[in-house]
Amino acid sequence: MATPDAYIDTHLQSFLEDFAHLIAIPSISTDPDHAGDVRAAADWVAERMRRAGLDASVVDTDGHPLVLGRHDAGADAPTLLVYAHYDVQPADPLGEWRSPPFELTRDGGNFVARGAADDKAQVILQISAAEAALRTGGLPVNLILLFEGEEEVGSTHLTPYVAAHAAELATDHVVIGDSMMFAPDRPSLIFGTRGMAYIEIDVRTGSHDLHSGQYGGAVPNPAHVLSRIITSFHDADGRVAVEGFYDDVRDVSPALRKAWAELGYDEEAFRRSAGGAPLRGEPGFSTPERLWIRPCLDVNGLISGYTGPGKKTVLPARAGAKVSCRLVPDQDPERITELLKDHVARRAPAGVEVTVTGFQENRPWYAEPEGPLFRAAAVAYEGVYGVQPVRVCHGGTLPIAVDFSELLTPSVAVMGFALPGANMHAPNEWIPVSQLERGMRVMARLYGELAAEGR
Repeated sequence: MATPDAYIDTHLQSFLEDFAHLIAIPSISTDPDHAGDVRAAADWVAERMRRAGLDASVVDTDGHPLVLGRHDAGADAPTLLVYAHYDVQPADPLGEWRSPPFELTRDGGNFVARGAADDKAQVILQISAAEAALRTGGLPVNLILLFEGEEEVGSTHLTPYVAAHAAELATDHVVIGDSMMFAPDRPSLIFGTRGMAYIEIDVRTGSHDLHSGQYGGAVPNPAHVLSRIITSFHDADGRVAVEGFYDDVRDVSPALRKAWAELGYDEEAFRRSAGGAPLRGEPGFSTPERLWIRPCLDVNGLISGYTGPGKKTVLPARAGAKVSCRLVPDQDPERITELLKDHVARRAPAGVEVTVTGFQENRPWYAEPEGPLFRAAAVAYEGVYGVQPVRVCHGGTLPIAVDFSELLTPSVAVMGFALPGANMHAPNEWIPVSQLERGMRVMARLYGELAAEGR
């Protein structure tokens, strides 16, 4: 009988054609004008699961649908749930793309398209790996593929669905397929992600904009007020200066910091991926530590006054800022939001209306990087890449990781196949062609290794 690897060899071109087909569906979840496209993508994914040999269904929610695929290997086999998402970010700004964003384009050894790395490659490689294993008698685990269409808009309906259907989604292990590797040819097993507290600050001084000559210097400028508030968020060394911000930060063991120091993190490559920006941050920590185990506070957007071409001597009536905090264990996002509100309130001048609105609060996630799932995944990675994966954390936020670990199983790991600098959420998003094939082979191996570990 053929092996999953041999099946992948034979059918790889067909799998890549599937990738192109899914990429061509502009499943932009944040844009109501693309709701039909999101639904079309869900229908296509479900049908592709059925062609692979899985039982599949589209699950309607009050938002965009989920897609659920299943394979039953029997009560004695362990169960693996794999999560990914088929929705994507908008392609704006369109003028910065070198090729049409929803047309899978080969650029040397890379595929370029919106959703190539985040996260349609995972959707295709997961279905393809399951098909390769099924067609060759090599899928010895109960497999649940759970793909959503709202990850890029906060996964609003995913957690309620998982909570309401925890019994039918009962699983021994969860793999989250939505991330990247440590470096080319250095796969990673991710066991922690940062949480988030997201707020918006609004400063108002009057009902309408004013002539800066007739009123400037006589009434407060909300842009100036907001600037002073923003400046107060950090001290001169770059530490967050919000009172109590670091109170609950969990210390990381010296052994883990030592292990990460020995990884050979390429800070110059990271700097290039950041567009050549200089590397700065909280003193006393390396770049990966700042991303993986330390919290941060950043201004994500500023709105005030006239920003069009030429000049307009206006005194704005309002100024606004969007601010996010990435959080680590054991910070509570609700408490951080309250600390931010208190910090801003103490710096609001008399007579100026300053409001803070919380928009998102997600807890950080952390798992012990041991146990059957991590052992099996390490063997699977080494079988394809020839090296053991590194065990690291990730600077982004995956809210569903906390929910999976609390509602289904604590055995959760993130396995990504994109590479650093993949331009996720930006023009010219890319993923190496080879990573799709390698991802298929890793997942097909993982099934067998988990079966060997047992329930």
